[in-house]
Amino acid sequence: MERQIQEFRAFNRFYTSVIGLLDGQYLNSTFSLTEVRVLYELHHSNDGITARQLTIQLKLDKGYLSRILHRFDKEGLVSKEKTTHDGRSVLLRLSDKGRAAFEPLDEAARQQAADLLRSISADEVRELLKSMASIKVILAKSEINGHE
Repeated sequence: MERQIQEFRAFNRFYTSVIGLLDGQYLNSTFSLTEVRVLYELHHSNDGITARQLTIQLKLDKGYLSRILHRFDKEGLVSKEKTTHDGRSVLLRLSDKGRAAFEPLDEAARQQAADLLRSISADEVRELLKSMASIKVILAKSEINGHE
């Protein structure tokens, strides 16, 4: 089992290096990877999303998410709206300024993926994507069974 653990961790180190996750700022922006992921979720939540939902969805510490959202609020990147069913809950959405900050990052990430995929053959792309789908299925089963 020790060999499998070492191989698993070696792959994680390799992949994080390939896509530049070790940089302090994601895609040469002022945001960390976690902050960009929060921006992504806010951008793709058409009806808004609560901080609690973000915490669960992203498996983030509540305090850490709170600090991120506080920064976003201070910079005018998010808008807040009380929910109709619970006056204590707030729906979060990206403001116009937040969308303007997120969209170039999303495009840069898309371009990074496109460049990486263009650098390998079509057969390798198919093999890579098939392998990635398998990884997702296997790890999702592990998560469902409580082996996170």
